[in-house]
Amino acid sequence: MNRRNFIKTSAVLGTAASIMPSSLFASASNKLQVGVIGTGLRGQGMTRLLLDRPDLDIPVICDIDNKMIDMVLNVFEKQGRPMPKIYKDGPEDFRNMLSKEDLDGVYIATPWEWHHPMAISAMENNIHVGTEVPAALTVNECWDLVNTSEKKNKLCMIMENVNYRRDIMAVLNMVRKGFFGELIHCQGGYQHDLRHVKFNDGKSAYGGGVEFGEKGFSEAHWRTQHSVDRNADLYPTHGLGPISPMLDINRGNRMVHLTSTASQSRGLHNYIVEHGGEDHPNAKINFKLGDVVTTVIKCAKGQTIMLSHDTNSPRPYSLNFRVQGTQGLWMKDNKSIYIEG
Repeated sequence: MNRRNFIKTSAVLGTAASIMPSSLFASASNKLQVGVIGTGLRGQGMTRLLLDRPDLDIPVICDIDNKMIDMVLNVFEKQGRPMPKIYKDGPEDFRNMLSKEDLDGVYIATPWEWHHPMAISAMENNIHVGTEVPAALTVNECWDLVNTSEKKNKLCMIMENVNYRRDIMAVLNMVRKGFFGELIHCQGGYQHDLRHVKFNDGKSAYGGGVEFGEKGFSEAHWRTQHSVDRNADLYPTHGLGPISPMLDINRGNRMVHLTSTASQSRGLHNYIVEHGGEDHPNAKINFKLGDVVTTVIKCAKGQTIMLSHDTNSPRPYSLNFRVQGTQGLWMKDNKSIYIEG
């Protein structure tokens, strides 16, 4: 099966799974058996949603953070569900879970760098995958996911929730019906003040201090380090995910090259000084991530895409969507649609 046919088939199977899940997955039980790797706040929220389904069980979970495990067990208790088996013996214990347990699928909500090895291991053990974004951190890792999915004939779904917003799906329908004419340019991005997410007091998930890493809690425990080590668009899928089907990416169109430029890095340092003082140890850290990262992508059929990543500065939330064609456009920020004629 070639990649284009694989993508089409996966989309059809994904729809079928949402309608008739028990007919797609082979399990000894009448219910889908889904494991959860990563029981942080995101994992807890998704676990709650999964347990709302009467046709699904979560027999096993995996994490190395005892506090988060205790929190997700409360979810099982409140839902009146049996307590799951727990794998927590070190960061590689997920491999034991995936090789020993009889699972139809696995949901992954761990720090970003673990998404790729966990997804690969699951598919190699004949388990379907749903992974939080980003699914991979390098181009080679992306191809690993595609190649393993094809080889093992297992679904690997990137859990990009913005694709399924009602406004996004409405605009996608308008694009496919030709309301905007031929598309020529699209914009999207992640413009979200995350300073209170990247730093906290080590006890609460959001704000209250300027700690991160070993002294941070929840996402500040791991996510902020990417802003120290990398200068890039760290979170492109909120914008690129919804735009891609509108431009038929991997459905006859493709992205051919890009340029990416970053501004200077100021916001995270200033936040530390303002809330922790100039003498705080974190005030001496050099953050590589530019405050605003702008990426321009050229498509094989001529269209351009502009993505923005802006998470270190005071600003309102915006995904900066714009879909422009020869006969009109949609702009999210001012809630406008313009159709010529």
